[in-house]
Amino acid sequence: MGLLILVSYLSVAPVQADETEQFILGEHYIEIDGTQTSTPQVTEFFSFYCPHCYKAESFMDNVKTLLDQPSQFVKTHVDGMPGRSIEVEHLLTKALATARLLNIEDKMVAVIFSYIHKGKADFSTAKEVKNLFLLNGVDSVKLDKIFGSFKVNMAANTMRIKTSALRKQGIGSVPTLIINGKFKPNHKALKTQREYLELITFLLTKTA
Repeated sequence: MGLLILVSYLSVAPVQADETEQFILGEHYIEIDGTQTSTPQVTEFFSFYCPHCYKAESFMDNVKTLLDQPSQFVKTHVDGMPGRSIEVEHLLTKALATARLLNIEDKMVAVIFSYIHKGKADFSTAKEVKNLFLLNGVDSVKLDKIFGSFKVNMAANTMRIKTSALRKQGIGSVPTLIINGKFKPNHKALKTQREYLELITFLLTKTA
């Protein structure tokens, strides 16, 4: 899987749309198949196993500042990273959905990333994945109920469907951002994080 990350060291000033800035379809971004969202939204396709996704977390925090509501930034966990167990990847997708329902998504995303990339650890069972939740104050009975719930299974399945739809269009790198369900920035045409944020700001106001 190809990997993408812009320079993470650059400081990012507040972004305002520049009326003189021209972003060109086919050069700076592409339009993908899919239904445009009714409100501005940024979807990040990522994997907990992807080191560049881990390093991109601070940039994603900057992306969130462009949105009115936290719910407008949606993480979608992907399966199929080279050399990884698909069963464990499914568990991590469920972990993301569980954390979202428990309203501790940001906290648990950071915990899982740290466990894998700082701790150089991995998972082999659902019990090991759940243990991170328990170590971070989640009640075991509540966790078991939510982790195995219909809502979590449906949310995880939705992530897999969205990932599959994107891959059928030849888009398989992570992290990948999709804006308003229709637009994918072309990072190769961009030089800085600021330019990337300006492009996202532009696409958030665009309709197909």
